[in-house]
Amino acid sequence: MQTVEIMEKTFEAESGDIALYLAMSQKAADEGHPEIALYLYHVAMDEARHAAEFAALLGKVKDTRSNLKMMLDDEIRTEKDKEEAARIAITEGNEDAYKFFESSKHDETRHKAGIKAALLKLQEKD
Repeated sequence: MQTVEIMEKTFEAESGDIALYLAMSQKAADEGHPEIALYLYHVAMDEARHAAEFAALLGKVKDTRSNLKMMLDDEIRTEKDKEEAARIAITEGNEDAYKFFESSKHDETRHKAGIKAALLKLQEKD
C-alpha cells in the first residue's frame, strides 16, 4: 500500500507542477525570454508525461468510453463550479477573476460538446 500512496502523492505533485511550469513559461515569454520560456514549457511537458504514466499505473485510465463518460461528468461539474465562482468573484468585485472564470467556463462548455460528439462516434461504431 505504501507504493500506491507514494504514486498518488507523486501524481498530484506532478499534475500541479504542469500548471505552475506552464505559467512560468508564459511569464518568461511575456518578459521577452523565449529560450527560457521554451525550456520551461518542455519541463512542463516532461511533468505531464510523468503524471500520465502514474495515472495509468494507478488505474485512473480505463477504456475510451469510460474515460469519456468520466470526463463528461467532470466537465459538467466544472462548468457549474466556474459559473458559481464567477458569480462570487463579481460579487466580491474581483473583475479579473470574474473574466477568467467566465472565459474558462466557455472552454468547459466547448469540452463538453466535444466529448459528447466523441461518445456519439463510439456509439455509431457499435
